[in-house]
Amino acid sequence: MAVLLRDSDLKQLLGTVISKGDPSCVRPNSYILRLGADGEFLNSGKEFELGPKKKGIRVQAGHSVAVTAFEELDFRRETVHKIFPGCDLHGFVSPTTDLSREGIVAPATQVDAGYHGTPNWTITNTSNQERRFTFKERLFRVTIFKLAEGETPEKIYSGDYQDQTGYVRSQRKGAPVGMKDSEWADSLIEGGPEELLENLIKSGYPWHVLGERLKVVDQQLKTVTNEYADIRDSIEHLTGDVNEIRRQQQNISTEIRSIVREESTNLQNRWLIGAGSLLLGFLGLGVTVFTNDRAFSFLKQNGPWLGIVMVLVAIVIAILVSRRPK
Repeated sequence: MAVLLRDSDLKQLLGTVISKGDPSCVRPNSYILRLGADGEFLNSGKEFELGPKKKGIRVQAGHSVAVTAFEELDFRRETVHKIFPGCDLHGFVSPTTDLSREGIVAPATQVDAGYHGTPNWTITNTSNQERRFTFKERLFRVTIFKLAEGETPEKIYSGDYQDQTGYVRSQRKGAPVGMKDSEWADSLIEGGPEELLENLIKSGYPWHVLGERLKVVDQQLKTVTNEYADIRDSIEHLTGDVNEIRRQQQNISTEIRSIVREESTNLQNRWLIGAGSLLLGFLGLGVTVFTNDRAFSFLKQNGPWLGIVMVLVAIVIAILVSRRPK
Protein backbone atom coordinates (compact mmCIF):
# COMPACT_ATOMS: atom_id res chain seq x y z
CA MET A 1 0.00 0.00 0.00
CA ALA A 2 1.30 3.47 -0.90
CA VAL A 3 2.79 5.29 2.08
CA LEU A 4 2.48 9.05 2.60
CA LEU A 5 5.93 10.41 3.38
CA ARG A 6 6.27 12.27 6.68
CA ASP A 7 8.64 15.08 7.58
CA SER A 8 11.58 12.83 8.50
CA ASP A 9 11.26 11.02 5.14
CA LEU A 10 10.97 14.29 3.22
CA LYS A 11 14.18 15.61 4.77
CA GLN A 12 15.99 12.63 3.26
CA LEU A 13 14.90 13.80 -0.20
CA LEU A 14 16.47 17.26 0.08
CA GLY A 15 19.41 17.72 -2.25
CA THR A 16 18.57 14.70 -4.39
CA VAL A 17 14.90 14.07 -5.16
CA ILE A 18 14.11 17.67 -4.19
CA SER A 19 16.98 19.67 -5.60
CA LYS A 20 17.64 23.12 -4.04
CA GLY A 21 15.28 22.16 -1.21
CA ASP A 22 15.07 24.06 2.07
CA PRO A 23 14.46 22.26 5.42
CA SER A 24 12.23 25.16 6.55
CA CYS A 25 9.79 24.24 3.75
CA VAL A 26 9.20 20.76 5.15
CA ARG A 27 5.76 20.30 6.72
CA PRO A 28 4.41 17.27 8.66
CA ASN A 29 3.38 15.45 5.47
CA SER A 30 4.33 17.77 2.59
CA TYR A 31 6.96 20.08 1.15
CA ILE A 32 6.17 23.69 0.15
CA LEU A 33 7.52 24.55 -3.30
CA ARG A 34 8.71 28.12 -3.86
CA LEU A 35 8.27 30.59 -6.73
CA GLY A 36 11.01 30.19 -9.32
CA ALA A 37 12.77 32.74 -11.46
CA ASP A 38 11.17 32.16 -14.89
CA GLY A 39 7.64 32.65 -16.15
CA GLU A 40 5.31 34.41 -18.58
CA PHE A 41 2.42 36.86 -18.32
CA LEU A 42 -0.16 35.03 -20.43
CA ASN A 43 -2.36 38.08 -21.15
CA SER A 44 0.50 39.84 -22.91
CA GLY A 45 2.87 36.99 -23.77
CA LYS A 46 5.66 38.79 -21.90
CA GLU A 47 8.25 36.56 -20.27
CA PHE A 48 10.06 37.54 -17.07
CA GLU A 49 13.08 36.45 -15.07
CA LEU A 50 13.41 37.12 -11.36
CA GLY A 51 16.75 37.54 -9.67
CA PRO A 52 19.10 40.41 -8.87
CA LYS A 53 17.06 43.06 -10.72
CA LYS A 54 13.46 41.89 -10.53
CA LYS A 55 12.37 40.80 -7.05
CA GLY A 56 8.80 39.74 -7.78
CA ILE A 57 5.81 39.84 -10.12
CA ARG A 58 2.57 41.81 -10.06
CA VAL A 59 -0.57 40.11 -11.37
CA GLN A 60 -3.41 42.47 -12.24
CA ALA A 61 -7.04 41.60 -11.64
CA GLY A 62 -8.32 39.14 -14.25
CA HIS A 63 -4.82 38.31 -15.51
CA SER A 64 -3.03 34.96 -15.62
CA VAL A 65 0.64 34.15 -15.25
CA ALA A 66 2.63 30.97 -15.87
CA VAL A 67 5.16 30.35 -13.11
CA THR A 68 7.82 27.79 -12.26
CA ALA A 69 9.01 26.22 -9.04
CA PHE A 70 12.35 27.19 -7.58
CA GLU A 71 12.98 23.55 -6.69
CA GLU A 72 13.68 20.80 -9.19
CA LEU A 73 12.03 17.39 -8.71
CA ASP A 74 13.84 14.19 -9.62
CA PHE A 75 11.56 11.12 -9.41
CA ARG A 76 13.78 9.03 -11.69
CA ARG A 77 14.31 5.51 -10.41
CA GLU A 78 18.08 5.76 -10.23
CA THR A 79 17.68 8.72 -7.87
CA VAL A 80 14.81 7.33 -5.78
CA HIS A 81 16.33 3.85 -5.33
CA LYS A 82 19.33 5.35 -3.54
CA ILE A 83 16.96 6.36 -0.73
CA PHE A 84 14.06 3.90 -1.09
CA PRO A 85 15.32 0.73 -2.83
CA GLY A 86 12.75 -0.93 -5.09
CA CYS A 87 10.25 1.92 -4.70
CA ASP A 88 8.90 4.72 -6.89
CA LEU A 89 7.56 8.14 -5.84
CA HIS A 90 4.33 9.81 -6.93
CA GLY A 91 3.40 13.39 -5.97
CA PHE A 92 0.27 15.53 -5.73
CA VAL A 93 0.78 19.29 -6.09
CA SER A 94 -1.82 21.82 -4.93
CA PRO A 95 -1.78 25.56 -4.17
CA THR A 96 -1.45 26.75 -0.60
CA THR A 97 -4.62 28.00 1.08
CA ASP A 98 -3.18 31.53 1.11
CA LEU A 99 -3.74 31.72 -2.65
CA SER A 100 -7.41 30.72 -2.51
CA ARG A 101 -8.03 33.19 0.32
CA GLU A 102 -6.86 35.99 -1.98
CA GLY A 103 -8.91 34.94 -5.01
CA ILE A 104 -6.02 33.23 -6.79
CA VAL A 105 -7.10 30.18 -8.80
CA ALA A 106 -4.40 27.61 -9.46
CA PRO A 107 -4.97 24.04 -10.68
CA ALA A 108 -3.76 21.01 -8.79
CA THR A 109 -1.56 18.57 -10.66
CA GLN A 110 0.38 15.33 -10.22
CA VAL A 111 4.01 14.35 -10.52
CA ASP A 112 4.33 10.91 -12.12
CA ALA A 113 6.88 8.33 -11.13
CA GLY A 114 10.05 8.82 -13.18
CA TYR A 115 9.51 12.58 -13.78
CA HIS A 116 12.52 14.87 -13.71
CA GLY A 117 12.32 18.62 -14.18
CA THR A 118 10.95 21.89 -12.86
CA PRO A 119 7.19 21.96 -12.20
CA ASN A 120 5.25 24.70 -14.04
CA TRP A 121 1.80 26.07 -13.21
CA THR A 122 -0.61 28.78 -14.21
CA ILE A 123 -2.24 31.04 -11.61
CA THR A 124 -5.15 33.39 -12.34
CA ASN A 125 -6.08 36.43 -10.30
CA THR A 126 -9.88 36.33 -10.07
CA SER A 127 -10.04 39.05 -7.39
CA ASN A 128 -10.58 42.76 -8.05
CA GLN A 129 -7.16 43.72 -6.69
CA GLU A 130 -3.61 43.45 -7.91
CA ARG A 131 -1.71 40.56 -6.29
CA ARG A 132 2.05 40.49 -5.80
CA PHE A 133 4.42 37.53 -5.42
CA THR A 134 8.10 37.60 -4.56
CA PHE A 135 10.95 35.39 -5.71
CA LYS A 136 11.18 32.16 -3.63
CA GLU A 137 7.80 32.82 -1.97
CA ARG A 138 6.10 29.60 -0.78
CA LEU A 139 3.16 28.95 -3.12
CA PHE A 140 2.57 25.23 -3.80
CA ARG A 141 2.40 22.16 -1.62
CA VAL A 142 3.66 18.79 -2.88
CA THR A 143 2.52 15.63 -1.12
CA ILE A 144 4.68 12.59 -1.95
CA PHE A 145 3.67 8.93 -1.79
CA LYS A 146 6.10 6.03 -1.74
CA LEU A 147 4.99 3.24 -4.07
CA ALA A 148 6.16 -0.14 -2.87
CA GLU A 149 6.71 -3.31 -4.91
CA GLY A 150 3.50 -4.23 -6.72
CA GLU A 151 2.42 -0.57 -6.95
CA THR A 152 5.20 0.77 -9.13
CA PRO A 153 4.20 1.43 -12.78
CA GLU A 154 5.49 -0.73 -15.60
CA LYS A 155 6.40 2.34 -17.63
CA ILE A 156 7.54 5.48 -15.81
CA TYR A 157 7.03 9.03 -17.09
CA SER A 158 8.82 9.96 -20.31
CA GLY A 159 6.64 12.76 -21.72
CA ASP A 160 7.35 16.07 -23.45
CA TYR A 161 8.36 17.79 -20.22
CA GLN A 162 10.90 15.20 -19.08
CA ASP A 163 14.26 16.70 -18.07
CA GLN A 164 12.95 20.20 -18.80
CA THR A 165 14.02 22.87 -16.31
CA GLY A 166 12.91 26.48 -15.98
CA TYR A 167 9.82 27.81 -17.77
CA VAL A 168 8.52 25.59 -20.58
CA ARG A 169 5.60 26.64 -22.77
CA SER A 170 2.77 24.22 -23.42
CA GLN A 171 3.76 21.38 -25.72
CA ARG A 172 0.18 20.62 -26.73
CA LYS A 173 0.03 20.10 -30.47
CA GLY A 174 -3.36 21.75 -30.80
CA ALA A 175 -5.86 21.55 -33.62
CA PRO A 176 -4.90 20.63 -37.18
CA VAL A 177 -4.22 23.49 -39.58
CA GLY A 178 -6.91 24.40 -42.10
CA MET A 179 -10.12 23.96 -40.09
CA LYS A 180 -12.92 26.30 -41.16
CA ASP A 181 -14.69 28.70 -38.79
CA SER A 182 -17.93 26.79 -39.35
CA GLU A 183 -16.28 23.68 -37.87
CA TRP A 184 -15.72 25.36 -34.52
CA ALA A 185 -18.24 25.76 -31.68
CA ASP A 186 -17.65 28.74 -29.37
CA SER A 187 -19.39 30.82 -26.71
CA LEU A 188 -19.54 34.09 -28.66
CA ILE A 189 -22.99 35.48 -29.42
CA GLU A 190 -23.48 36.14 -33.14
CA GLY A 191 -23.27 39.88 -33.78
CA GLY A 192 -22.33 40.60 -30.17
CA PRO A 193 -19.47 42.88 -29.07
CA GLU A 194 -17.22 39.94 -28.19
CA GLU A 195 -17.58 38.47 -31.67
CA LEU A 196 -16.84 41.85 -33.25
CA LEU A 197 -13.74 42.17 -31.07
CA GLU A 198 -12.53 38.70 -32.05
CA ASN A 199 -13.07 39.53 -35.74
CA LEU A 200 -11.00 42.68 -35.24
CA ILE A 201 -8.18 40.64 -33.71
CA LYS A 202 -8.30 38.19 -36.64
CA SER A 203 -8.02 41.04 -39.16
CA GLY A 204 -4.25 41.07 -38.85
CA TYR A 205 -1.81 43.91 -38.34
CA PRO A 206 -2.40 46.57 -37.07
CA TRP A 207 -5.99 45.75 -36.11
CA HIS A 208 -5.11 42.74 -33.99
CA VAL A 209 -2.97 44.99 -31.75
CA LEU A 210 -5.92 47.34 -31.30
CA GLY A 211 -8.20 44.39 -30.54
CA GLU A 212 -5.86 43.03 -27.89
CA ARG A 213 -5.64 46.47 -26.28
CA LEU A 214 -9.43 46.74 -26.28
CA LYS A 215 -9.69 43.37 -24.52
CA VAL A 216 -7.35 44.61 -21.79
CA VAL A 217 -9.31 47.85 -21.46
CA ASP A 218 -12.56 45.87 -21.27
CA GLN A 219 -11.18 43.78 -18.41
CA GLN A 220 -9.99 46.92 -16.62
CA LEU A 221 -13.41 48.52 -17.07
CA LYS A 222 -15.04 45.44 -15.56
CA THR A 223 -12.68 45.70 -12.60
CA VAL A 224 -13.49 49.40 -12.14
CA THR A 225 -17.21 48.66 -12.44
CA ASN A 226 -17.00 46.00 -9.74
CA GLU A 227 -15.03 48.33 -7.46
CA TYR A 228 -17.55 51.14 -8.09
CA ALA A 229 -20.40 48.79 -7.22
CA ASP A 230 -18.68 47.89 -3.95
CA ILE A 231 -18.16 51.59 -3.14
CA ARG A 232 -21.79 52.37 -3.97
CA ASP A 233 -23.03 49.57 -1.74
CA SER A 234 -20.83 50.87 1.09
CA ILE A 235 -22.16 54.42 0.64
CA GLU A 236 -25.76 53.19 0.64
CA HIS A 237 -25.08 51.23 3.80
CA LEU A 238 -23.52 54.28 5.50
CA THR A 239 -26.40 56.49 4.31
CA GLY A 240 -28.88 54.10 5.85
CA ASP A 241 -26.97 54.17 9.14
CA VAL A 242 -26.87 58.01 9.13
CA ASN A 243 -30.62 58.24 8.41
CA GLU A 244 -31.31 55.81 11.26
CA ILE A 245 -29.20 57.92 13.65
CA ARG A 246 -31.03 61.08 12.56
CA ARG A 247 -34.39 59.41 13.06
CA GLN A 248 -33.38 58.29 16.56
CA GLN A 249 -32.17 61.83 17.36
CA GLN A 250 -35.50 63.29 16.22
CA ASN A 251 -37.38 60.78 18.35
CA ILE A 252 -35.23 61.64 21.38
CA SER A 253 -35.72 65.40 20.83
CA THR A 254 -39.48 64.97 20.51
CA GLU A 255 -39.59 62.87 23.67
CA ILE A 256 -37.49 65.42 25.61
CA ARG A 257 -39.77 68.29 24.53
CA SER A 258 -42.83 66.29 25.54
CA ILE A 259 -41.38 65.52 28.98
CA VAL A 260 -40.34 69.15 29.58
CA ARG A 261 -43.78 70.40 28.51
CA GLU A 262 -45.52 67.90 30.79
CA GLU A 263 -43.30 68.69 33.77
CA SER A 264 -43.76 72.45 33.26
CA THR A 265 -47.54 72.06 33.18
CA ASN A 266 -47.50 69.91 36.33
CA LEU A 267 -45.26 72.40 38.17
CA GLN A 268 -47.47 75.30 37.12
CA ASN A 269 -50.60 73.49 38.29
CA ARG A 270 -49.04 72.68 41.66
CA TRP A 271 -48.05 76.32 42.20
CA LEU A 272 -51.51 77.54 41.23
CA ILE A 273 -53.16 75.06 43.58
CA GLY A 274 -50.80 75.98 46.41
CA ALA A 275 -51.24 79.72 45.93
CA GLY A 276 -55.02 79.38 45.68
CA SER A 277 -55.12 77.31 48.85
CA LEU A 278 -53.08 79.90 50.76
CA LEU A 279 -55.19 82.74 49.48
CA LEU A 280 -58.41 80.93 50.34
CA GLY A 281 -57.07 80.13 53.80
CA PHE A 282 -56.16 83.74 54.50
CA LEU A 283 -59.54 84.94 53.27
CA GLY A 284 -61.32 82.48 55.55
CA LEU A 285 -59.17 83.56 58.50
CA GLY A 286 -59.87 87.25 57.76
CA VAL A 287 -63.60 86.70 57.59
CA THR A 288 -63.52 84.78 60.86
CA VAL A 289 -61.45 87.39 62.69
CA PHE A 290 -63.25 90.50 61.51
CA THR A 291 -66.74 89.08 62.15
CA ASN A 292 -65.98 87.95 65.72
CA ASP A 293 -65.05 90.44 68.49
CA ARG A 294 -63.29 87.86 70.61
CA ALA A 295 -61.22 86.59 67.69
CA PHE A 296 -60.38 90.16 66.67
CA SER A 297 -59.28 90.99 70.21
CA PHE A 298 -57.13 87.81 70.34
CA LEU A 299 -55.56 88.67 66.98
CA LYS A 300 -54.87 92.21 68.13
CA GLN A 301 -53.14 91.01 71.31
CA ASN A 302 -51.14 88.17 69.68
CA GLY A 303 -50.58 89.62 66.19
CA PRO A 304 -46.75 89.65 66.12
CA TRP A 305 -46.15 85.99 66.81
CA LEU A 306 -49.21 84.85 64.80
CA GLY A 307 -47.76 86.68 61.79
CA ILE A 308 -44.44 84.84 62.16
CA VAL A 309 -46.27 81.49 62.43
CA MET A 310 -48.29 82.23 59.31
CA VAL A 311 -45.12 83.13 57.35
CA LEU A 312 -43.48 79.85 58.41
CA VAL A 313 -46.58 77.89 57.43
CA ALA A 314 -46.58 79.61 54.04
CA ILE A 315 -42.91 78.69 53.50
CA VAL A 316 -43.55 75.06 54.47
CA ILE A 317 -46.52 74.84 52.10
CA ALA A 318 -44.47 76.38 49.25
CA ILE A 319 -41.68 73.81 49.78
CA LEU A 320 -44.14 70.92 49.83
CA VAL A 321 -45.84 72.14 46.65
CA SER A 322 -42.56 72.63 44.79
CA ARG A 323 -41.30 69.11 45.59
CA ARG A 324 -41.45 66.69 42.66
CA PRO A 325 -43.78 63.80 43.36
CA LYS A 326 -42.17 60.33 43.42
